[in-house]
Amino acid sequence: MRIRVRLFASLRDRFPSDDRGRGEVELNEGATLADLIERLEIPDPLAQMVLIDGLQQPKSREERARRTLEDGQTVSIFPPIAGG
Repeated sequence: MRIRVRLFASLRDRFPSDDRGRGEVELNEGATLADLIERLEIPDPLAQMVLIDGLQQPKSREERARRTLEDGQTVSIFPPIAGG
């Protein structure tokens, strides 16, 4: 199955620079959100906020490991944001 991925801020470099943090990832049927994050080599603490088709997902690795993905979904991943 193919999952559309949008990465933001410091995570954008997980895809080639000309893709501006957007791309598609091929995963096996039944793959989970945790599988996708691992495939992208994003450490759990850096996947601070994750949306699937615009809906916020849990932060814990255990819950992400239970959240299965479906073909054609869009996953957006944001790192921690610092400001002041």
